[in-house]
Amino acid sequence: MRTIAVVGGGIAGHEAAWAARRQDPDSRVLLFQEEPHPLYSACILADYVSGEIPREKVFLVEPNEYARAGIEFHPQSPALGIDLGKRLLLLEKQEVHYDSLVIATGSRPILPPIPGASLKGVCTLKSLADADRLASAFPRRAVVVGAGPVGLECALALAARGSQVCLVELLPRVLPRLLDEPLAGMAKGLLEERGIEVLTGERVIEVQGDREVEGVKTSSGFLEAEGVILVLGMKPEVQIAVQASLGLGASGGILVDDSMATDGQEVWACGDCVESRDLVNGRTGLHMLWGNAVQQGRAAGRNAAGGKKKFPGALNVTTVRIGEKAVASVGSTQAELQDREVQFLFRKDAWGNGMGVLLHEGRLIGAQVMGPVERIGGILRILLQGGSLGWMPGEGEEGAKAQANVRLWPLRGLEQELARLGFGSGR
Repeated sequence: MRTIAVVGGGIAGHEAAWAARRQDPDSRVLLFQEEPHPLYSACILADYVSGEIPREKVFLVEPNEYARAGIEFHPQSPALGIDLGKRLLLLEKQEVHYDSLVIATGSRPILPPIPGASLKGVCTLKSLADADRLASAFPRRAVVVGAGPVGLECALALAARGSQVCLVELLPRVLPRLLDEPLAGMAKGLLEERGIEVLTGERVIEVQGDREVEGVKTSSGFLEAEGVILVLGMKPEVQIAVQASLGLGASGGILVDDSMATDGQEVWACGDCVESRDLVNGRTGLHMLWGNAVQQGRAAGRNAAGGKKKFPGALNVTTVRIGEKAVASVGSTQAELQDREVQFLFRKDAWGNGMGVLLHEGRLIGAQVMGPVERIGGILRILLQGGSLGWMPGEGEEGAKAQANVRLWPLRGLEQELARLGFGSGR
């Protein structure tokens, strides 16, 4: 009987364990994780903090579902290392022999060496434990450091609970990896409409206080606060991969092929801890999104159990809800392509909705939408078909026709398009 060990109980590890069980029903599947809880959705932790949903709604499975599926679930059992030669998974109190191993250790928050970051009242928002702390004792005045998707969600959640919130971002705009101007400015305006102070181009120098947070010193002044939430992005959790001398890529993630196999014998990896190829631009890097983790986990688990499934590539569609509107981004942005000659076309309607598309040599390479997010589905389809529009926007009549076509592309719903590509939410 084959023994398949999965390290990491997030969505990638969960999908890997279930896929392995389906591929080889006679195998022994063991799932080890550091956290004490069954699988929950990290994507909706901010909704729990805001009070929009109760705590029990963040969980995606019941504790007894693992046993019913024939999976041996081991919470609070972090892996400390791997002996590749003996095929042993090293835990705190035991060694477990495996025939196949799947590493799905996820990611951890980037925590820069800011003086005062260890004071009481400083936290992040990555785990359910983080969300529990914020939901049970949300600060009257809070500084959220980092205006990426999680930073925005955290700021909005605290504001919904009545906190006075200041969002601080080092770069010159909010959602800097997702949006170009003027869409980033529109997003900033939506935040300010909800009472959130937004400071861009601002550096956090120090968190100040005696034993507890009293405020934050920035490059331009001082912000009073009882709580500081650091949401500066994530980095892959690859400690056991490094210990086992598995290959890492330029971005620090575990290197895998399209079957999610590492360079270690009978070792696969998936989720936030790996580097993979972007379906749109073909680049290899970190693609830390839920849908990618689901598909990578399914491929890794099936292949670890003797199957043959390929991961086609990462599909990076990011959405952020800001009140009644939402922002969606796919593909590249102007900011990341400063070395290329690109063209950015933008449209805004009377209701405050906007759409921007990024073109390079007549090819669509990125899109950003605010408002009815389902519009990005058709743009996504064009991107995945190679992005050829058959025209080059320019001056005069032809350019005007080309820009008009931006609004006339056939558009399909985002969920439909993702489902067609195999990125549905079902198992």
